[in-house]
Amino acid sequence: MSKFRKKGDKKVPGISTASLPDIVFILLFFFMVATVSKEEDLIVEITMPNAEQCARLDDKSLEVYINVGAPVRELQGQYGAEPRIQLNDAIKDIDFLAQYIEEKRQSIKQQAPTPESGKKRSKKMVVSLKVDRDTKLGTLDDIKQELRKLNALKVNYVVNDVAGE
Repeated sequence: MSKFRKKGDKKVPGISTASLPDIVFILLFFFMVATVSKEEDLIVEITMPNAEQCARLDDKSLEVYINVGAPVRELQGQYGAEPRIQLNDAIKDIDFLAQYIEEKRQSIKQQAPTPESGKKRSKKMVVSLKVDRDTKLGTLDDIKQELRKLNALKVNYVVNDVAGE
């Protein structure tokens, strides 16, 4: 004769955690793709000027940044309090501007799928100047003269949008 169990003895099965690693990796992959990493740290102090009329650039991948301002307090003992040029993560002289622009042109060309489109993309490169409002125009004029020599004629000034507030 067979033995029958009572219905009250059944236990609820535990929650399966077999798919938990898959979910964790999907979330990790999503945040890795969706997060934009900061390209450079600002080591010069910049108070951007205000503007009433301004426009946004369409393609940020063609943008090259040059920061101009007084070094942060920790670096003023080394570089002084006068406005300096920051290229990437270092304070450089204007003599390094040619090398910096050429490196950026090459990186823009390498991002393109074909060599022909790389040449076209590098010609569309825009130099964005983030300049402190207290910087003297002589420093800015020296940078612009050097950019003209390098045939980097598309210049953009980064400002605070007062009208858009």
